[in-house]
Parts: sequence; structure tokens; C-alpha cells
Amino acid sequence: MLEDDKRLKVAAELDPSHNLMQMAAESEFSRHVRDLFKTLRPQRLIETGTYCGVGSTTVIASALRDCSIVGHKFYSIEVNPLYHKTAIENLTNNGLIDYVTLVNGLSLPRAYLLSLDEIEEKFVNKIEFTDIFVDHPAGERAQNYYSEVSFDGVPDDLLGRYLKEFDYHPDFILLDSAGHLGAVEFQYVVSLLKGQCVIALDDIYHVKHYKNFMDAQKDPRFEIIFSSKEKFGFCTMKFNP
Repeated sequence: MLEDDKRLKVAAELDPSHNLMQMAAESEFSRHVRDLFKTLRPQRLIETGTYCGVGSTTVIASALRDCSIVGHKFYSIEVNPLYHKTAIENLTNNGLIDYVTLVNGLSLPRAYLLSLDEIEEKFVNKIEFTDIFVDHPAGERAQNYYSEVSFDGVPDDLLGRYLKEFDYHPDFILLDSAGHLGAVEFQYVVSLLKGQCVIALDDIYHVKHYKNFMDAQKDPRFEIIFSSKEKFGFCTMKFNP
């Protein structure tokens, strides 16, 4: 559906019968991750945006299992305590809980979060691009985005914590947090990395990661491995700091 004169596509209005926050476990993304892990053999992995654990978290954990990758450490970060609890239940039920460490908290330092006014300005009033996906109708977008990460009492900067544990040199990192934090999260991770790794971005034809995907194609530190228009698009790329 088109929104205003900017031709933005509101994700939930395209097919309200489907949960578009959830990635199918059997998908082009799933097949690509399995093929990638056969050669990459990652040992140090981080994911942001677990949600309920049945999308990309299940894909990554299944690939680790199917590729017989042992001795790995895979952290998946989710800020919403209810989603985190549900993810534990889902991954326990599908037999994958031993392949992932699920953690509840903010991926970013709390000071990096955007205020309600900043979200309104950047993601309602002055969206940079056209003909890309956004979440929520304009009148609800800022408040919904703000609420998505507004949880007191949870730890923050889990990306910083686990990148430090991996000596700032993970093998694979998937960024899939809230739609309004894609650029902030991407820039934060890239600023900390000290070694080569594979970065996956989910939603590259969405306001979340469209600019990151476009910028990476012009940055010599990045080499696109694979990109797809499945759902709202995804890509994997090699990063060399």
C-alpha cells in the first residue's frame, strides 16, 4: 500500500494475515545460511532481534547443528522479556536450545536509543528514501517504535559485551533489531569490529537497513556475498576493517 506522496510501503498493510516480523525457517535465507556455514564454519556468532526464536534464530541454530559445528558460542539478543521467554520455550520445544544462548536486554547502550521526538522526525516527517518498507501507519509509527525498546530494568549494550568477549572479532553477526535502530546498530557494530567477519542484514528493502545496504556497496571494506528480495530483503557481506 502506498503512503502519502513519498510512496512508502507499510509492511503490515500488505498482508495482515501473516506475521511479517517472523522469517520462515525454510526459506531462501535458511538455504543460504546453511550453505554459508558449510565453508565459514563460524565459532563466534551474535544475533540481535531474537523475537520469538522461530525465524532467523532457528535458522542459525539449525545450520550450526546440520553442519556439525561444535564448540561454537551463539548469542541471540532480545529486549522484550515476553518475547525472550517465548523464544526459550520455542527453541526448547524444537530441540535447538543447546545451540544458542538467549539473552534479554538492549543490544545498544541505552544512551544510543532515540527519543520519541527523534523517531517522529526521522521516520515519519523526514524519511530519506522512497518506495521502501516501513512499519506501522504514520500516525502510530513513532510511538510503536519507541515502545518496542522501552523496557526498564534490562541490561544494555549487550552487543558491546559479547563483541568484547569475542575480542571484537566475531565470525558471523546478524543485525535485526527494531526498524528505527538499523542504522544506529550497524554503525555501532562496525565501529567496534577489529577483525574480518560476515555481517548479515535482515530487511534491506526496509527503512531498517536500506541505507546500510546501499552504503556498504560503495564502501571498500565490504564485499556483498549474497542478497535477496525475499520478504523485505536480506544480504550477507564480508567486512574487513
